[in-house]
Amino acid sequence: MKVTDRLKAIPVTLVLIGINVLAFGYTAATGMDIWWADGNHLLHAGANYWSLTITHQEYWRLLTSMFLHAGLGHLFTNMLGLLIGGMFLEPVLRSFRYAFAYITTGLISDYASIWYHKSAVGVGASGAIFGIFGVFLALLTTQLFPVEIRKAFLAYIGLFIALNVIAAAVSQGVDNAAHLAGFLSGVLIGYLFYFTLTKADGERLSC
Repeated sequence: MKVTDRLKAIPVTLVLIGINVLAFGYTAATGMDIWWADGNHLLHAGANYWSLTITHQEYWRLLTSMFLHAGLGHLFTNMLGLLIGGMFLEPVLRSFRYAFAYITTGLISDYASIWYHKSAVGVGASGAIFGIFGVFLALLTTQLFPVEIRKAFLAYIGLFIALNVIAAAVSQGVDNAAHLAGFLSGVLIGYLFYFTLTKADGERLSC
């Protein structure tokens, strides 16, 4: 499949990437360091923080925080993961299901993040991205896709999980609560989606 055809098949993914990039551009234009953001700047832009989000009922932060990033490296790695996951999964789910899965798992992971880290400022799309991969894993364990494709992509998902487990073990600042909540909620949504999908949907998955 041509690159242009692949891009046409992932409109929601491209819009989400665009929003994330624009949000990062806004924070940089308003004075945030592009390599390592400070918590106060992120809070002003809409970051997630227990005492504001929950205690002061600023629940909109659960949504806005998933489009903010704490540096250029943080943005790049998340957008790369989103692009890869979206290129495989959005053509299968189509736009509405894909957007629903992304936003829902993102909200769940953001709540889990601040519940577990009540004194930390939370930002980033990784919880929603883990949610997308959770949906993908769930569908790969069903009969939606041909067996040979399932085996190849299950190996890919296994590698993704292994690399993130290693990263969590050796890196500081990795939000494991958000990642786990996003992934598990994605698995649940994936199994629910299975009953709304057809073999024709499964045939749109390609390497």
